[in-house]
Amino acid sequence: MPTPADRGPGQPWRPGTPAPAPIDPDTPSADIRIGYARCSTLTQELQSQLDALAAKSVPRDKIFAEKISTRVRVRPKFEAALAAAREIKAHAPHCRVIFTVYEMKRLGRDAAELTALADHLAAHGLVLEMLAGPLAGILRPHRARPPPVRVLRRDGGDRAGEHP
Repeated sequence: MPTPADRGPGQPWRPGTPAPAPIDPDTPSADIRIGYARCSTLTQELQSQLDALAAKSVPRDKIFAEKISTRVRVRPKFEAALAAAREIKAHAPHCRVIFTVYEMKRLGRDAAELTALADHLAAHGLVLEMLAGPLAGILRPHRARPPPVRVLRRDGGDRAGEHP
């Protein structure tokens, strides 16, 4: 707990001294990154992904890497990375836990898989980060709003409305 500016060693406590303001629990005190690297075949290399994750300050012991196709439904290292991220978040709820991958195709084969993963991460209070590709950066799907839609009428008029 922070110490008020007027308090310190050797200073007496005075009744009525206001307590310091509490720290907002929604304010993360640290970022903890869990990295995941994957390639589809044994002949492909993982080193460039591992280097990119290391450059983003993901500790080597928190990088999960495997050579396995996304067609395989059970990916042991992927599941272990998700489990580690959930466990860290459960033990350090004040920290922002970021699931970091090099690019989105390392996670799944189609938009449905990626959407399901993003929903899973958001449900557990985790954040998804991609280092390259069209969606590079930290993604916040739970904060996204659908864009406004314009409805064109036959008579040439239009009206703006929110996406249902």
